[in-house]
Amino acid sequence: MDFQDLPLGKQTKYPKSYDPSLLVGINREEARARSGIKLNLSSFYGLDSWTAYELSWLNSKRLPMNGILYTSYSSSSKNFIESKSFKLYLNSLNNESLNDQNDLEALLKNDLERCVSDEVTIEIKQMPRDFIEECISIDSVGFSAHQGKEEIKGELLEVSTEEVNEELSCSLFRSLCPVTGQPDWATLRIKYSGRSIAHENLLRYFVSYRSHQAFHEECVEKVFQDIQEYCSPNELAVQANYLRRGGIEINPVRSTSNNFSKEVLRTKNQ
Repeated sequence: MDFQDLPLGKQTKYPKSYDPSLLVGINREEARARSGIKLNLSSFYGLDSWTAYELSWLNSKRLPMNGILYTSYSSSSKNFIESKSFKLYLNSLNNESLNDQNDLEALLKNDLERCVSDEVTIEIKQMPRDFIEECISIDSVGFSAHQGKEEIKGELLEVSTEEVNEELSCSLFRSLCPVTGQPDWATLRIKYSGRSIAHENLLRYFVSYRSHQAFHEECVEKVFQDIQEYCSPNELAVQANYLRRGGIEINPVRSTSNNFSKEVLRTKNQ
C-alpha cells in the first residue's frame, strides 16, 4: 500500500455516522519486506493487542454509553490495522444506536475481522485491567557516551556463557512513524531464557531505534528477529507497550512459545 493512501498525517473530517469503510488494513507481507524482516512465520507466535479508551455509542434509548475496548488478533493475519483509520472508525460509532453491548461487540468483531482478514477477539470493560508486577529495568545501567544517530545493528547484542531466565524492561524506546515522522514512545519488555544478554549493549541497541521509521508491529518483529539471530535464546518473548495516542494503545507481542500471556503487560507507570 502506498502511504499516500493512508489517513495518517492528513487533515480529516470526523465522521457523523457509522462507517466501517473508514478502516484501513496494511498488508503485513509488504510491511515486513519494507523493513527487512525475514522471520519464518512458523517459527514464532504473536498478537497485536489494542486498547481503545474512548469507545462511545448510543443505547436503544439513544443514551450515550462509554467503555474501554480491548481487541487483539494474530500476528499471522494478512493485515494489521492502520491506527488513525481505527480511531476514525470508532468515532463513527458515537451516534450509532444499538440494542445492547452484545450487538456492539458483534458489530466490532465483524468489521475488524473483515479489515485484518483473520479472527479478532473483542472485550468491552468499564475499568482498565489490572497492572502486573515490575520486572528488571535496564534504563539506569552503565551507558558509555552515545554518538548521536546510530544505525540499528544486531551486532550490538552480546551474550555471556551464563545461563539465565530474565524479564527486562526499557522505557526509553522511541521510533518514528513512517508516514508522519512523529515520535512513538514505548516501554519494551523482554522475557527470555538462555545465555545472558549484556544489559548495556541491549540498552544501546534499543536507543539506536530513535531515528528508525517503522510501524509498531515492524519494530517489535525486528527486535525479536535480531535477538533471535544474535543471542540464540532458548525462549524469547518481546512486547512493546506504546504510549497512548488519540485514546488508543497498540501493544504488539512476539514469542517463540504459544504460552505467552495474552494480557497486555504494563507497569504502574504506564
